[in-house]
Amino acid sequence: MPVTQVPTLATIATDPLRNFKFQVVITPGNGSSLTLGFMNVQGLNVQIDVIAYREGGFNTTTQKMPGQADFAPIVMSHGVAVGSQEDIAWLQQLFIVMQGSGTQTPGTNFRDTVDIKVLDHPVTSASVPIKAWFRVYNAWPTAVSWSDLDAGANALLISQMSLAHEGFSVTVAPAVGASEAATPR
Repeated sequence: MPVTQVPTLATIATDPLRNFKFQVVITPGNGSSLTLGFMNVQGLNVQIDVIAYREGGFNTTTQKMPGQADFAPIVMSHGVAVGSQEDIAWLQQLFIVMQGSGTQTPGTNFRDTVDIKVLDHPVTSASVPIKAWFRVYNAWPTAVSWSDLDAGANALLISQMSLAHEGFSVTVAPAVGASEAATPR
């Protein structure tokens, strides 16, 4: 017996973006870029303080206006692989700046731009379109930690890095059929 196709409005093109296919690119002030793989990225949020005030003539309610914006730290985790020392090198660069010692090149800045690119799914071609793009400004590591070492366990060695930053911008592909999200400004 033949299977009949039931008409539906849902298609892959109208599905929400998946959160498991992403890429992280760190661009230091020197113009080079470093693409890293992470298991997860957390903390892409902003909270804006509310300033309540009273105005003469409106005695029954308070008026509200926006105050300062505060961006939560971004936490990224990945498995430790032989030869991957980028997070440690970034932290060491911060130590050089803090101590005012070492061979830091003049004009070198420990603050970097971090691009988090959400990639299209399913992968249907060799080049994967970027469907959403978070650009994080002036990021720098505030903490680096590693998972516990346990000879009786069967687990991976995980490194976790927390980043302080001064804000981010978000760009999402403008339409269902659009090939890519534009580069954030």
